[in-house]
Amino acid sequence: MWTYKKTYAIGGLENVGFAENTDNLIVLSGQGKGIFNCISAEKTDRINDDWWEEFDESTGTVHGFGILEGSLIQTGGLYGDHSLPHVTADGWQLITRENEPDDPPFEHYRVTKIFLVSPDGKEIFFITKDGPCELMAYGFSPTGNSLIVALSCDLVIWSRDGGIL
Repeated sequence: MWTYKKTYAIGGLENVGFAENTDNLIVLSGQGKGIFNCISAEKTDRINDDWWEEFDESTGTVHGFGILEGSLIQTGGLYGDHSLPHVTADGWQLITRENEPDDPPFEHYRVTKIFLVSPDGKEIFFITKDGPCELMAYGFSPTGNSLIVALSCDLVIWSRDGGIL
């Protein structure tokens, strides 16, 4: 079953991307770059350096560091498209509903809400909404065992126990 793990406040979040065949996510922000293990929801590494010199805007790729050293990671967000898968191999999917009323007492504001839908379509779980922060990217890890929503000010992490069955 899918479990909410954690929300990190990340000011100036711009792009995110999973390392190939892992649940390790690189996050690029105005304050530097970080790596998150999305199964445990732990921040495993962070560098305050400017990542822009290593970023290829034409492809949306950035070079890894720390445990991702030597890898080239495809990212999405402010620069490029959302680029993360919205469906797992076993049929779970992420959907958005745009222009939805926010929760009371802010229902006169419109937001984008993100939902997780079971393979049979019978279960729908609310994940998060954009609200005052801009939606940058959302999707599943390459393993299909974690999902993230990256907003301009937050990173929301969910994962599932037992992995893909």
